[in-house]
Amino acid sequence: MSKVRAWLVHVPREFAVDVEKKSAVAVGGDKGDLNQYKSLVEVRHRYKELDPNLSDKRIVVWAGNLWMFSNNMQKGDYVLTTIKSTRVVLFGKITSDYSYDPSLISSEYPNVRRVSWEKKISRDDLSQPFKNTIGSFRAVCNIDSLLPEIEALLSMGKNIKPIEPPEGEISYHEEVQGRSSEMIADILSEMDPYDFQDLVASLIKAMGFNTEVSPVGPDGGIDITAYPDVFGFQSPRIKIQVKLRKGTAGAQEIQQLVGAAGHNEALFVSIGGFTQQAITESKKHAKLVLIDRDRFVSLLLDFYERMDPESKALIRLKKIYVPIIE
Repeated sequence: MSKVRAWLVHVPREFAVDVEKKSAVAVGGDKGDLNQYKSLVEVRHRYKELDPNLSDKRIVVWAGNLWMFSNNMQKGDYVLTTIKSTRVVLFGKITSDYSYDPSLISSEYPNVRRVSWEKKISRDDLSQPFKNTIGSFRAVCNIDSLLPEIEALLSMGKNIKPIEPPEGEISYHEEVQGRSSEMIADILSEMDPYDFQDLVASLIKAMGFNTEVSPVGPDGGIDITAYPDVFGFQSPRIKIQVKLRKGTAGAQEIQQLVGAAGHNEALFVSIGGFTQQAITESKKHAKLVLIDRDRFVSLLLDFYERMDPESKALIRLKKIYVPIIE
């Protein structure tokens, strides 16, 4: 009996729901039924025949993905795929041989394998090396190095309720941006709470405010105070509560912040997000703004260049340019 292996298959965001509901994984690159090819070299030649202008590097990667999916993966192997909109990783086992079926997931992703999905686990519950490995940009890659952790996670852990992803086409640059945001969120989840508090203060300062961070210890529900002038005489004075944790902030915490802020504006930053009751409660207060993980990451990217070097050292980012192909 061959050794069980582990694989990662990245599926575009728009197909994530179908992949889960139809118990399958799929890869693109329609070169017909891959069973017709006797070797990887033949797949590469087919790419070159269809598009002579393709670079050799792309052909090697794309043909390699198809060959791994159709020949190297086997029934009984573990397979993982990520649902980017909810930061959930699906864990399952391959239950079928490779097949060419343009009708199952999409005509753009006709190469499929049936899967028995066994568990859904939040990225936040994975180790950092695990998250780094599944951050690969390749459509198909071997992750045998993660086998011990995969088997441990499948024997414990908890499922979480999936959330329907947004509708619409996802472009390449949006896909890259999404993966980058996931990696930033991973870094934030591992950050020291007081370092994160300083990071939030630096971000607010980059927006043009002066900030005062509460000292370590009881803070009366206010972690940071922001104001537009040097001395803090002018309005608005913004009272900020910061929560760096996996759990969501509830309605009672919203009420506590509003009470502590008094007549001032209030800002609640919660990387774990907010319960529906908290969101409902926040709508009662015109001077309150909620910032969840996704919005915080978006603001961080918008104002990162204006932040001070000490704060940038807490989360090191590099600006890159990706071509937008309409």
